[in-house]
Amino acid sequence: MNIKKALAGTVAALTLGVGGVALAAPALSAGAATPSAETSKAKPEGQRHHRRHRVLKAAIVSSAKTIGITPKELVGELKAGKSVAEVATAHGVAPQTVINNLVKGGTARIDAAEKAGKITAERAAKAKERLPKAAERFVNHKRQAK
Repeated sequence: MNIKKALAGTVAALTLGVGGVALAAPALSAGAATPSAETSKAKPEGQRHHRRHRVLKAAIVSSAKTIGITPKELVGELKAGKSVAEVATAHGVAPQTVINNLVKGGTARIDAAEKAGKITAERAAKAKERLPKAAERFVNHKRQAK
């Protein structure tokens, strides 16, 4: 579980909104007209967790495809304490290639969210600005071996 949290933290900036593209209203408690304190606090954290998980999964899948291995193999290497850059280099792929593909994919998702009206142009610009650094951190971050 620790590796998921570490990966999610490094990839969090890859989310479409870099702070909440798909904000949903807090769940209403059963039969209540307003959200309870418990659900309004618990729901957004759960939403962030699921969003981070989706972003992390997409980054793993994209990175594995770029490297030429399965996502399961990449996760195994990451759990062994290697960085994505080390795995890419071991398979003859330049780490910058992985970073470029992550940025390309993230930019496409940001553009789609902006076009769909889910985020403002200002938020899209900020996300695109942060994306290269976040992708680089994700690729170069070395995790603790499990």
